[in-house]
Order: sequence, then structure tokens, then C-alpha cells
Amino acid sequence: MDQVRVSSPSDEEPPIANEPTNTRMSPWFGIILAILFAGFAGFMIGRLTAEAEVSAMVANGEKAIATTAAPTVVGVAAEDTSDVVSDVATPASIGSETLTTMGDPNAPVTIVEYSDYQCPFCLRNFQQTWPQLKAEYIDTGRVYYVFKDFPIPSLHPVAERVHAAAQCAGAIGGQDTYWQVHDSFFINQQQWADKPQPELDNILVNLTDGADVDNDEMRNCLDSGRYTESVQADMDEGRSLGVNGTPTFFVNGYPIVGAQPYQVFQRAISLAEEGRLAEAFSQQPGPDDGKAQATATALAAQPVDVPMGDAPAMGDPNAPVTIVEYSDFQCPFCLRHFENTIPELQSQIDSGQVRYVFKDFPIHSIHPQAQKAHESARCARELGGEEAFWEMHDLIFINQDQWAGSGRHVEVFKTLAGEIDLVQEEFDECLDSGRYADAVNSDLAEGQRFGVTGTPSFFINGQRLVGAQPFSVFQQIIESLSVADS
Repeated sequence: MDQVRVSSPSDEEPPIANEPTNTRMSPWFGIILAILFAGFAGFMIGRLTAEAEVSAMVANGEKAIATTAAPTVVGVAAEDTSDVVSDVATPASIGSETLTTMGDPNAPVTIVEYSDYQCPFCLRNFQQTWPQLKAEYIDTGRVYYVFKDFPIPSLHPVAERVHAAAQCAGAIGGQDTYWQVHDSFFINQQQWADKPQPELDNILVNLTDGADVDNDEMRNCLDSGRYTESVQADMDEGRSLGVNGTPTFFVNGYPIVGAQPYQVFQRAISLAEEGRLAEAFSQQPGPDDGKAQATATALAAQPVDVPMGDAPAMGDPNAPVTIVEYSDFQCPFCLRHFENTIPELQSQIDSGQVRYVFKDFPIHSIHPQAQKAHESARCARELGGEEAFWEMHDLIFINQDQWAGSGRHVEVFKTLAGEIDLVQEEFDECLDSGRYADAVNSDLAEGQRFGVTGTPSFFINGQRLVGAQPFSVFQQIIESLSVADS
């Protein structure tokens, strides 16, 4: 998910693509609970962050607006939560404007989405999850849906203008027009993303023309800037609630962070309808564990200066974009990334646009053979240099099904070493000695300090991205960073 560099919830993006840690329970049940807990931790971190920002404003002689207070349930007095993460979830109370809502206001479940029209994860939610939510829940009166503006200018400099344009179209044509334009802006994201003025406004006006919005009225509204403050108010409200990445959702006031699959919302809505959503959020670790988890999540979400050291890398050291991957050779999602995404990234690595750095993150509890796989790649590097490392890296992934879960894994790694013309005796001695075990575990500990909890996890110029994401996600982030760099 896209993240504001203040603090973070998920995105921690999307934990769905992470390595699962419990194979005995129903996969969706475990995933959904993990997402709910992660969302609540991010929500609470955001509250603490918002309060810290208010303190800083007061210290600087600025007046803090009322919406930066910790969110509460309507009609219930707020308790002081500035020092600890409460062991009882407190849902957010969020206002709404009729223009940007859909469905029955009396529906038992309300979903509020904080979104950025230029965010690739928001686009994914629009394409993959929104159609089912609308058909199954909104159109049937079970869910009232509220859309909130949360453009992230640091990543998407034109997004604020697009959100204002949607507000203009809605003001001119009404609620139905607003949602037509909402859909059109997402569907045609590639047409307007990062376009300069006046080309941007021309595209936006043309897109609203399909919703029968008068062109002159639309241009006058955009030029007046009359909805700039409205967009900013949504952003301020979101930050006060702990939102710092997109998309972020609140289901009856409880947070779900990231572009999650339809099944996650399906389960959350079911819990809300049964009156059990608060219970699901309160079934989290005890106060001490909660604070530790929140601290780890907060640290993981900050822009990270990952030390390169002598980590194996491909590409120009002076490339404008550096991608650091924390990976597990036995992880099926890391294998998917290797098969589907790295080949497409390779052209940007070869062209000098991207430097790609590999870090060891074997998850010992579920992948007992991974440790030796990572040591094998390091031994190959010792004996054959960077080229030998990447050859062994590729072979270990390609042959994952031969060694994963096998007691013969070390034998397999030794056989693979022979395929890249390493001196067999020297490789065998290196691997048997275990001399790179500490180095592998050092990478693992480093990743944990940065909040890495699953594989693959990436830091792109210090910005965290989690899971085996498609190339298009990397491409958009790389392009955004390249534009910012220029």
C-alpha cells in the first residue's frame, strides 16, 4: 500500500502475500485475524503519532484543530490512550458528506475508505474488491459506503488535483455523477498520472464529460480551487485517525489496512452484522505484547536507511533507485517473486535505473532447510564472486521443490554448486563448516529490527513494500521515485 512517511499501518502493504505462519487453521481465518490485528495496531500507532504532532504544534505556538484528538465512539467519553495501546479496541467516529457516499445510510455496517486516486493499491482495490462489495453488500442495503480523499502528495503530486476534480464533478452533477467520475478516474489512471498542467486538467475535464458534466463549469470549479480545502480536511481527518497509507478502511469504525481481498471484507462485515467485530479486535495480545508489536510496526513503517555493507547486489551502485529484498529461499511467495517479477525488473537493473540488493531472511520456524540454502549462496559468492552468487541464487529457487522439506537438502546444494563450476571440495568444506551461519542470522536480525515479519519484504529507497507484488507495483513506485529525484 502507499504510505505517508509519518508512520504506518500495514502496507505494510499487503500481508496477504506474506508467508503464512499457521498452516493448521483455515487460511482465510488466520489471515483475516492477522489483518484485523495489524490494522488495529496501525490505528493505535497513528493515534499516538497524531497526538505527538499536536504536541509539536502546541510547542511551536500553533493551534491544534479539534479533529486531532484521539477518535472515540459517538456518545462515549474518550479515555487517555497516549501512553499505552489499549487492550480494548476503540472504533473511530467518522463523519460523512452525502455526495461521496453510496448505499443505505441506515445499513447495519458502514465502511469508510481513505483513498488516493493515483495509488496502485487503491486501483487494485477498485478493480478486484469494490465490484463484489458493491453488488453483494452496498446495492443490497447491508453496507453504507463512504469515500474519503487521502491523496499522498509526496508520492503522487497530481493526486490532490484529481480528488478536487471529483468533488467538482459531484457538486455540478450530483451524487451519481460523483461516483461515475470516481470510477472513470480509477479506470483511466494511466492517462492522467503525473501529467503536467494544462494537460492534466484537459484530461480530467474530458473524463468528466462522459458523465454529462459541463466543461466550462468543470474548468471554472477547478480554477477556483473551491474544493482544495475539502480535500485537505479529509486528509487531516484521516491523519487524526492514524491513517498514513492508502487504501485504509474503517468497518464500523474498526481499521482494515491495505488492498485486501474481498474475503477479508466479507468476514469483517459478517462479524459486524453479528455484533462480534469489537470482540475480534479485542482478541489481541496482552498490553505488553501489544506495545511491543506496535513499536515494531511503527519502526518498520518509517523510511529505513538499510545498510548495504557487502550484501550481494546487481546493478549500478549509483542508480537512482535501490531495492533491498529480504528473502527466504524456501518461501513460495519469494519463489513467485523470483519467477514473475525479477525477470521484468532485470531490464531496469541492466539499464542503470535500479540497484537490487539481496538480504537473507530465512524463517526457521517453518522453513528449516532455508538456513543452509542461504549459506550455500554465500559460499558460492566466496568461491566465485558476485556472478556465482546470483547463479546459485537462481538455481536454489529453480530447484526449490527438490530440496524444500527434504533431509537431503545439503546434498542438493552441493550438487547445484557443481553446475556452476565451483571447486567441489572447497564448496563442500565451506557449507559443512557453517562459517556463514552468523552472517545469515545477522541479516535476519537486521530485518527484524526494521520490522520485517514476512517474506518477501522490500525497501525501495527506504520505502517499505511487503509481499510478492506484481511488476506493475514496482514499476509505478520506481517511476514515482525517479520523477521525484529529477
